[in-house]
Amino acid sequence: MTTTQNITARSGKIETLNQVLVRIQRMHIPSRNFLMCEDWDWLVVLQCLQDHNLFKSNPKRPPLTAFVVWLRNRNIPQYYAKCSMREMSLANTGIRNARYPWTDVTWEPSVLRRWRWLYQELDKMLAAIN
Repeated sequence: MTTTQNITARSGKIETLNQVLVRIQRMHIPSRNFLMCEDWDWLVVLQCLQDHNLFKSNPKRPPLTAFVVWLRNRNIPQYYAKCSMREMSLANTGIRNARYPWTDVTWEPSVLRRWRWLYQELDKMLAAIN
């Protein structure tokens, strides 16, 4: 995968995909916790990267192990949520392989709201660097 770069409007600096992945982890939900606060949140990041053609997609099953290795090889720090193949697999099974916006999913409503917010924020960030 190539490193995608763009000039951000806020700072005028070039932002890379790696920097976007770091920044999304540090975002807060207003008057709450971090946007990415549980290990299975990385599943949302993977889905968003796939939707932007920044990570390989497999229609039969998500490439969870490859994603964990990819993050490790890119030296992406993991602050509050640790990217775990096992946790992403459990979440993916729980949502029956559904994808954003997870409309027909029986899951914790607060998690799904946070996931939608996470996806939308990351989607905007990735659109800016494409």
